[in-house]
Amino acid sequence: MGIARASLILLVFVVVVATSDEVFDKYYQPLWGTDHMNVTDQGKEVQLRIDTSSGSGFKSKREYCSGVFRMQIKISEKITGGVITSFYVRTNGTLQTNVFANDEGHREELVKLGFNPSADFHTYELNWSAKKIVFKVDDKTVRTFNYPTNYKSRPLHVEATVWNVSWAGTVDWSKAPFTSYYRGFYINGTSCK
Repeated sequence: MGIARASLILLVFVVVVATSDEVFDKYYQPLWGTDHMNVTDQGKEVQLRIDTSSGSGFKSKREYCSGVFRMQIKISEKITGGVITSFYVRTNGTLQTNVFANDEGHREELVKLGFNPSADFHTYELNWSAKKIVFKVDDKTVRTFNYPTNYKSRPLHVEATVWNVSWAGTVDWSKAPFTSYYRGFYINGTSCK
């Protein structure tokens, strides 16, 4: 259940990447929980950790109105309910756990990954345009969401976080800390006009 839950959340937020030699600080900066973040391998990998005191996250330096956003992610091998490893786009002020298009959402979709996301890195991608969002895992489309005709795009930034929430299960804190790994940082986005 822990693996399925972690995999689900990852896809609900998704945005992720193919192998890239890009370094973290080219596109991203720390967001919160900096004492729970390690940048390693000469800036090519970021480790986000969560324990009873805090989680951690980072965000893109710029905002975008469309683009391709990719990253490779490996979740913690210490499986528990309640810990969320995520990569997503958001506007300032709200965190969204499914697709929202000027309404209340309710567009969650569960996708079986067919692999253990804690065993190795996998590539996740969000291809976002004014008309649709295409979610990909390891270059395979797992979901396409077409916007309603009345959707007006707003500037969004990319975030990656490790945090906990009760609707995803109960965290077994005796296994803490939980560390998730991010690499392959890639952004090809367009600025809003």
